[in-house]
Amino acid sequence: MSDLFFLQDSRSNVGTRAMFWREGGGYTSNLNEAEQFKREPAVKQYECRETDLPWPVEYVRTRAQVGVDHQYLDVPAEQALAAAPADDRIYVAYQQAWDGNCLIWMALGTGPTSNLADARTWSLEHAAGFTGRGYLPWPKGYIDQHSRPVVQASMLDHKQALRSVGLKLPKLKRPRNRAYSDRLNCDGCGRFLSDR
Repeated sequence: MSDLFFLQDSRSNVGTRAMFWREGGGYTSNLNEAEQFKREPAVKQYECRETDLPWPVEYVRTRAQVGVDHQYLDVPAEQALAAAPADDRIYVAYQQAWDGNCLIWMALGTGPTSNLADARTWSLEHAAGFTGRGYLPWPKGYIDQHSRPVVQASMLDHKQALRSVGLKLPKLKRPRNRAYSDRLNCDGCGRFLSDR
């Protein structure tokens, strides 16, 4: 049983990707950059802010996909293709299509995918056939170097994850909103009334 946890900032996602606390500050969808916490500090942070959900690292990693954040591709596709070895293969991305920041790829099966593990590859000589038709061919070697593990928020079940490691989070007491505590309802019409 693992005692390491990621902390998810459950207030928002990037596309379908869950966001986790980043090592050194900030947030990230890249599991390799996500900070890992021991059980007690993870629970303490949840107690401070209930939107910071602790997730067992092993549970999240077994549901990970492979994403490619377009912001970290440091050369244009044409330049990457020109530098690719002759025996390399290509992935084909849809132009102007993203899942959050992750590129969308032509898949092995039907429909597009943001999971690089499901993307189809072609030989490098097929790259010219995709250029200028709403697609961007990228060399496999280059893209594989820029890939990272990510997880779709919809793939995560918090109760199941916590049960898998025997963790029960404490019930948090929510402070009563004092602005509404002195209000009464009118017996006749149901309108809210105050002492004023």
